Amino acid sequence: MHTHLYTVLLILAAMACWPLSGWAGPVAKAGEWVLDQETVDKALAGKFHELREAHIQEMVVEHLLATEAKALKMTPTELLEKQADAKAVPPTKEEVAHFITANRSRLPNEGQGAEAQVQEYMLDKRRELARETYLKGLWEKHAVEVLLQPPRMQVSVPQDLLRGKADAPITIVEFSDFECPYCRRAQETLKAVEKSYGDKVRFAFRHYPLPFHEQAPKASEAAQCAADQGKFWPFHDALFTDGAALAPADLKKLAGKLDLNQATFDTCLDGGRHAERVAKDSAEGKQLGITGTPTFFVNGVRLVGAVPIEKFKKVIDAELKGKK
Repeated sequence: MHTHLYTVLLILAAMACWPLSGWAGPVAKAGEWVLDQETVDKALAGKFHELREAHIQEMVVEHLLATEAKALKMTPTELLEKQADAKAVPPTKEEVAHFITANRSRLPNEGQGAEAQVQEYMLDKRRELARETYLKGLWEKHAVEVLLQPPRMQVSVPQDLLRGKADAPITIVEFSDFECPYCRRAQETLKAVEKSYGDKVRFAFRHYPLPFHEQAPKASEAAQCAADQGKFWPFHDALFTDGAALAPADLKKLAGKLDLNQATFDTCLDGGRHAERVAKDSAEGKQLGITGTPTFFVNGVRLVGAVPIEKFKKVIDAELKGKK
């Protein structure tokens, strides 16, 4: 366990987020650009929480190991060796050979003469899995609950890019980029969330085209042009289809396929009617500390990346429980 590393990171994060006593002015300037402390704190909020949560979990594990080891009159290290490491079965020669064959192109000298190193690597992985399984059992045995509440951000909800019941207790706001493969991947998870929770969840979309995705800004503008004609969500879904082309000509073809008024759409896209809207969304995203896509806010609680549905469920279930 990397206790020292976590401690150092936690201290650095705490130092960055610690209120500057009596400080009310900017924290940095570059010409006319000014950076204020609130913006910095917002950017660090999610990272600080993740570091703190990780450290809490590590401290809980240390407590569980110490308690269990004391009861069995051994050290925590001896406990792990006996209860976990000893149950990791060394790989057979056949398993080692199969691993080398499957990973030959990634191994030095195509794996020739590396049998001993591969066997030790595979055994280490099995020990890690055995330890995770054992620690999970201790966690359940002692009915551990992490009570730390995640930070909650104030995020505006665009009424024109919103779907779901107005009185839904859960609102998921997604800051996304139509050229981002992780954003595309996340759509299946969002569909699964909708299937699981139905009318309890509503979804909102915010534009956040990343600077290195050249076609993303125009794709966002095109989606807004489709919204003008009441077709944002069909257009949104089509843009996130695997292999969807995002050049202006392709965006116009897509508008035709979705039976939009072609002349109106083309004029909207060519004239950059919604460029300011996309820029405004991006500016608010930066104020919220967003650095990558997709970034979600579930009733203001941040989730970053194409996270599995379990992470959504953890936040949503806690929110629903709190609203009873």
